[in-house]
Amino acid sequence: MERYLDLDLLVNGCMDALLLILTARLLNLSLQRKGLVLGVMVGEIPVLLSAFFPESLGFELSKYFTPLLMVRLAYPYRSIRKYGKTLLLFWILSAGLGGVVYALWGWLNSSKALLRVELKNLWILPIGAFLWWLTQKAWHRMLSSAAHLKKTIYELAIDFGGEEIAVKALLDTGNQLRDPLTGNPVILLEEEIAATALPQEFLPALEGAWQEEGDPWSWLFQRDPQWLKSFVFISYQGVEHQGWLLGFRPQKVVCTSLPEPLELKATIALVKYPLSPEGIYQALLHPEHLQ
Repeated sequence: MERYLDLDLLVNGCMDALLLILTARLLNLSLQRKGLVLGVMVGEIPVLLSAFFPESLGFELSKYFTPLLMVRLAYPYRSIRKYGKTLLLFWILSAGLGGVVYALWGWLNSSKALLRVELKNLWILPIGAFLWWLTQKAWHRMLSSAAHLKKTIYELAIDFGGEEIAVKALLDTGNQLRDPLTGNPVILLEEEIAATALPQEFLPALEGAWQEEGDPWSWLFQRDPQWLKSFVFISYQGVEHQGWLLGFRPQKVVCTSLPEPLELKATIALVKYPLSPEGIYQALLHPEHLQ
Protein backbone atom coordinates (compact mmCIF):
# COMPACT_ATOMS: atom_id res chain seq x y z
CA MET A 1 0.00 0.00 0.00
CA GLU A 2 1.40 3.38 -1.01
CA ARG A 3 1.98 5.80 1.84
CA TYR A 4 2.45 9.58 1.81
CA LEU A 5 4.64 10.53 4.77
CA ASP A 6 4.06 14.28 4.41
CA LEU A 7 0.29 13.75 4.58
CA ASP A 8 0.67 11.51 7.66
CA LEU A 9 2.75 14.18 9.39
CA LEU A 10 0.24 16.89 8.52
CA VAL A 11 -2.80 14.97 9.78
CA ASN A 12 -1.03 13.78 12.93
CA GLY A 13 0.25 17.30 13.67
CA CYS A 14 -3.22 18.81 13.28
CA MET A 15 -4.74 16.20 15.59
CA ASP A 16 -2.02 16.72 18.22
CA ALA A 17 -2.47 20.50 18.07
CA LEU A 18 -6.22 20.08 18.51
CA LEU A 19 -5.73 17.82 21.54
CA LEU A 20 -3.20 20.16 23.19
CA ILE A 21 -5.40 23.22 22.67
CA LEU A 22 -8.52 21.44 23.91
CA THR A 23 -6.69 20.16 27.01
CA ALA A 24 -5.49 23.68 27.79
CA ARG A 25 -9.01 25.10 27.40
CA LEU A 26 -10.64 22.49 29.65
CA LEU A 27 -8.06 22.88 32.44
CA ASN A 28 -7.57 26.64 32.00
CA LEU A 29 -3.85 26.15 31.33
CA SER A 30 -1.45 28.58 29.72
CA LEU A 31 -0.42 27.34 26.28
CA GLN A 32 2.16 29.48 24.51
CA ARG A 33 2.96 29.15 20.81
CA LYS A 34 6.40 27.75 21.63
CA GLY A 35 4.92 25.03 23.85
CA LEU A 36 2.34 24.12 21.22
CA VAL A 37 5.00 23.81 18.51
CA LEU A 38 7.28 21.70 20.73
CA GLY A 39 4.40 19.41 21.69
CA VAL A 40 3.36 18.90 18.06
CA MET A 41 6.97 18.26 16.96
CA VAL A 42 7.44 15.60 19.64
CA GLY A 43 4.14 14.03 18.59
CA GLU A 44 5.57 13.42 15.12
CA ILE A 45 8.29 11.09 16.44
CA PRO A 46 6.14 7.90 16.31
CA VAL A 47 5.04 8.77 12.76
CA LEU A 48 8.64 9.06 11.58
CA LEU A 49 9.70 5.89 13.39
CA SER A 50 6.76 3.96 11.91
CA ALA A 51 7.87 5.01 8.44
CA PHE A 52 11.60 4.27 8.73
CA PHE A 53 11.91 1.80 11.63
CA PRO A 54 8.49 0.09 11.94
CA GLU A 55 9.86 -3.04 13.63
CA SER A 56 12.20 -1.28 16.07
CA LEU A 57 11.93 -1.19 19.85
CA GLY A 58 12.17 2.60 19.68
CA PHE A 59 8.92 2.75 17.73
CA GLU A 60 7.11 0.62 20.31
CA LEU A 61 8.45 2.68 23.23
CA SER A 62 7.58 5.95 21.50
CA LYS A 63 3.89 5.04 21.67
CA TYR A 64 4.05 5.19 25.48
CA PHE A 65 6.60 7.92 26.18
CA THR A 66 5.65 10.47 23.51
CA PRO A 67 2.44 11.67 25.29
CA LEU A 68 4.40 12.14 28.55
CA LEU A 69 6.96 14.33 26.80
CA MET A 70 4.33 16.24 24.81
CA VAL A 71 2.44 17.29 27.94
CA ARG A 72 5.66 18.15 29.78
CA LEU A 73 6.89 20.45 26.99
CA ALA A 74 3.58 22.02 26.01
CA TYR A 75 2.47 23.37 29.39
CA PRO A 76 4.28 25.12 32.28
CA TYR A 77 5.26 22.63 34.99
CA ARG A 78 3.79 23.40 38.43
CA SER A 79 3.60 20.14 40.32
CA ILE A 80 3.56 16.39 39.74
CA ARG A 81 -0.14 16.33 40.65
CA LYS A 82 -0.99 19.02 38.11
CA TYR A 83 1.12 17.24 35.49
CA GLY A 84 -0.65 13.93 36.17
CA LYS A 85 -4.06 15.58 35.91
CA THR A 86 -3.14 17.21 32.59
CA LEU A 87 -1.70 13.95 31.25
CA LEU A 88 -4.85 12.05 32.24
CA LEU A 89 -7.13 14.47 30.38
CA PHE A 90 -4.83 14.40 27.34
CA TRP A 91 -5.03 10.60 27.27
CA ILE A 92 -8.82 10.67 27.66
CA LEU A 93 -9.21 13.12 24.79
CA SER A 94 -6.76 11.14 22.65
CA ALA A 95 -8.64 7.91 23.29
CA GLY A 96 -11.98 9.57 22.64
CA LEU A 97 -10.83 11.20 19.42
CA GLY A 98 -9.15 8.01 18.25
CA GLY A 99 -12.24 5.97 19.09
CA VAL A 100 -14.56 8.27 17.18
CA VAL A 101 -12.30 8.32 14.12
CA TYR A 102 -11.87 4.55 14.19
CA ALA A 103 -15.61 3.95 14.64
CA LEU A 104 -16.43 6.20 11.70
CA TRP A 105 -13.77 4.50 9.60
CA GLY A 106 -15.16 1.07 10.42
CA TRP A 107 -18.73 2.21 9.77
CA LEU A 108 -17.93 3.77 6.43
CA ASN A 109 -15.43 1.10 5.38
CA SER A 110 -16.61 -2.03 7.16
CA SER A 111 -15.05 -4.33 4.61
CA LYS A 112 -11.66 -2.64 4.94
CA ALA A 113 -11.50 -2.14 8.71
CA LEU A 114 -8.09 -2.95 10.14
CA LEU A 115 -9.47 -4.67 13.26
CA ARG A 116 -12.17 -7.33 13.28
CA VAL A 117 -13.70 -8.42 16.58
CA GLU A 118 -13.53 -12.23 16.71
CA LEU A 119 -13.88 -14.82 19.47
CA LYS A 120 -10.13 -14.94 20.03
CA ASN A 121 -9.90 -11.21 20.76
CA LEU A 122 -13.35 -10.65 22.28
CA TRP A 123 -11.70 -10.20 25.70
CA ILE A 124 -10.52 -6.78 24.54
CA LEU A 125 -14.04 -5.35 24.84
CA PRO A 126 -14.71 -5.90 28.58
CA ILE A 127 -11.16 -4.89 29.53
CA GLY A 128 -11.39 -1.76 27.41
CA ALA A 129 -14.80 -0.89 28.86
CA PHE A 130 -13.50 -1.40 32.42
CA LEU A 131 -10.44 0.81 31.87
CA TRP A 132 -12.62 3.49 30.26
CA TRP A 133 -14.99 3.36 33.24
CA LEU A 134 -12.12 3.77 35.72
CA THR A 135 -10.73 6.72 33.78
CA GLN A 136 -14.13 8.42 33.60
CA LYS A 137 -14.67 7.94 37.36
CA ALA A 138 -11.30 9.49 38.16
CA TRP A 139 -11.94 12.43 35.85
CA HIS A 140 -15.43 13.09 37.23
CA ARG A 141 -14.01 13.02 40.77
CA MET A 142 -11.44 15.66 39.84
CA LEU A 143 -14.11 17.79 38.17
CA SER A 144 -16.32 17.61 41.27
CA SER A 145 -13.41 18.67 43.47
CA ALA A 146 -12.58 21.56 41.14
CA ALA A 147 -16.24 22.68 41.07
CA HIS A 148 -16.38 22.74 44.88
CA LEU A 149 -13.14 24.73 45.05
CA LYS A 150 -14.41 27.20 42.47
CA LYS A 151 -17.37 28.10 44.70
CA THR A 152 -15.03 29.28 47.47
CA ILE A 153 -12.60 31.27 45.30
CA TYR A 154 -13.11 34.99 44.76
CA GLU A 155 -11.38 37.58 42.62
CA LEU A 156 -9.86 40.58 44.36
CA ALA A 157 -8.49 43.88 43.09
CA ILE A 158 -5.89 45.26 45.53
CA ASP A 159 -4.56 48.82 45.33
CA PHE A 160 -1.33 49.24 47.31
CA GLY A 161 -0.93 52.86 46.27
CA GLY A 162 1.41 51.93 43.47
CA GLU A 163 -0.06 49.50 40.98
CA GLU A 164 -3.37 47.68 41.30
CA ILE A 165 -3.17 43.90 41.08
CA ALA A 166 -5.81 41.22 40.54
CA VAL A 167 -5.55 37.99 42.54
CA LYS A 168 -7.69 34.97 43.33
CA ALA A 169 -8.46 34.35 47.00
CA LEU A 170 -9.76 31.27 48.76
CA LEU A 171 -12.31 31.78 51.54
CA ASP A 172 -10.48 30.31 54.55
CA THR A 173 -12.75 29.71 57.55
CA GLY A 174 -9.66 28.99 59.66
CA ASN A 175 -8.23 32.46 59.11
CA GLN A 176 -8.97 34.43 62.29
CA LEU A 177 -6.14 36.98 62.05
CA ARG A 178 -6.84 40.66 62.67
CA ASP A 179 -4.95 43.93 62.50
CA PRO A 180 -3.90 44.58 66.15
CA LEU A 181 -4.47 48.34 65.80
CA THR A 182 -7.53 48.73 63.56
CA GLY A 183 -9.19 45.38 64.23
CA ASN A 184 -9.73 44.82 60.50
CA PRO A 185 -9.78 41.20 59.26
CA VAL A 186 -6.56 40.05 57.60
CA ILE A 187 -6.10 38.74 54.06
CA LEU A 188 -3.05 36.52 53.59
CA LEU A 189 -1.23 37.23 50.32
CA GLU A 190 1.88 35.74 48.74
CA GLU A 191 4.75 38.18 49.18
CA GLU A 192 6.03 37.59 45.65
CA ILE A 193 2.72 38.86 44.26
CA ALA A 194 2.63 41.89 46.56
CA ALA A 195 6.19 42.88 45.61
CA THR A 196 5.05 43.59 42.06
CA ALA A 197 2.61 46.27 43.23
CA LEU A 198 4.08 47.83 46.38
CA PRO A 199 5.41 51.38 46.01
CA GLN A 200 9.16 51.44 45.47
CA GLU A 201 9.91 53.14 48.79
CA PHE A 202 8.30 50.27 50.73
CA LEU A 203 10.17 47.39 49.06
CA PRO A 204 13.11 47.41 51.56
CA ALA A 205 10.68 46.15 54.22
CA LEU A 206 10.46 42.86 52.33
CA GLU A 207 14.16 42.15 52.86
CA GLY A 208 13.30 40.77 56.29
CA ALA A 209 15.68 42.79 58.50
CA TRP A 210 12.90 43.05 61.11
CA GLN A 211 13.06 39.28 61.63
CA GLU A 212 16.42 39.69 63.35
CA GLU A 213 14.78 41.78 66.08
CA GLY A 214 13.21 40.18 69.12
CA ASP A 215 10.44 42.77 68.93
CA PRO A 216 9.73 43.80 65.31
CA TRP A 217 7.77 46.85 66.49
CA SER A 218 10.96 48.51 67.75
CA TRP A 219 12.43 48.04 64.28
CA LEU A 220 9.37 49.68 62.71
CA PHE A 221 9.49 52.68 65.08
CA GLN A 222 13.03 53.42 63.87
CA ARG A 223 11.97 53.64 60.24
CA ASP A 224 10.40 56.46 58.24
CA PRO A 225 7.25 57.78 60.01
CA GLN A 226 5.32 57.11 56.81
CA TRP A 227 5.93 53.40 57.35
CA LEU A 228 3.99 53.51 60.64
CA LYS A 229 0.85 54.43 58.70
CA SER A 230 1.26 51.63 56.18
CA PHE A 231 2.94 48.71 57.94
CA VAL A 232 1.87 46.62 60.90
CA PHE A 233 3.01 43.38 62.51
CA ILE A 234 0.42 40.65 63.00
CA SER A 235 1.00 38.01 65.63
CA TYR A 236 0.11 34.39 64.94
CA GLN A 237 0.35 31.24 67.02
CA GLY A 238 2.16 28.30 65.41
CA VAL A 239 2.23 24.71 66.61
CA GLU A 240 5.12 25.26 69.02
CA HIS A 241 5.95 28.93 68.66
CA GLN A 242 4.57 32.42 68.21
CA GLY A 243 5.55 34.35 65.11
CA TRP A 244 4.99 37.59 63.26
CA LEU A 245 3.72 38.43 59.80
CA LEU A 246 4.51 41.69 58.06
CA GLY A 247 1.24 43.45 57.28
CA PHE A 248 0.40 46.30 54.91
CA ARG A 249 -2.67 48.51 54.86
CA PRO A 250 -3.69 48.91 51.21
CA GLN A 251 -5.58 51.89 49.89
CA LYS A 252 -8.42 49.71 48.63
CA VAL A 253 -9.46 46.06 48.34
CA VAL A 254 -12.46 45.21 46.15
CA CYS A 255 -14.05 41.80 45.62
CA THR A 256 -14.90 41.91 41.92
CA SER A 257 -16.43 38.45 41.43
CA LEU A 258 -19.67 39.18 43.30
CA PRO A 259 -22.80 40.38 41.44
CA GLU A 260 -22.02 43.83 42.87
CA PRO A 261 -18.36 44.78 43.55
CA LEU A 262 -17.77 44.87 47.31
CA GLU A 263 -15.08 47.00 48.96
CA LEU A 264 -13.44 45.17 51.86
CA LYS A 265 -11.87 46.68 54.96
CA ALA A 266 -8.74 44.60 55.25
CA THR A 267 -5.08 44.51 56.17
CA ILE A 268 -2.82 42.42 53.95
CA ALA A 269 -0.43 39.99 55.67
CA LEU A 270 2.46 38.81 53.51
CA VAL A 271 3.61 35.18 53.44
CA LYS A 272 6.76 33.93 51.73
CA TYR A 273 5.44 30.54 50.59
CA PRO A 274 2.87 29.64 47.88
CA LEU A 275 -0.61 29.33 49.36
CA SER A 276 -1.75 27.00 46.59
CA PRO A 277 0.77 24.40 45.32
CA GLU A 278 -1.06 24.36 41.98
CA GLY A 279 -1.26 28.14 41.71
CA ILE A 280 -5.07 28.19 41.75
CA TYR A 281 -5.22 31.07 44.25
CA GLN A 282 -2.70 33.50 45.74
CA ALA A 283 -4.54 34.80 48.81
CA LEU A 284 -6.70 33.65 51.75
CA LEU A 285 -9.81 35.61 52.71
CA HIS A 286 -11.05 36.12 56.26
CA PRO A 287 -14.57 34.60 56.64
CA GLU A 288 -15.90 37.90 57.99
CA HIS A 289 -15.29 39.57 54.64
CA LEU A 290 -18.20 37.77 52.99
CA GLN A 291 -20.69 37.52 55.83
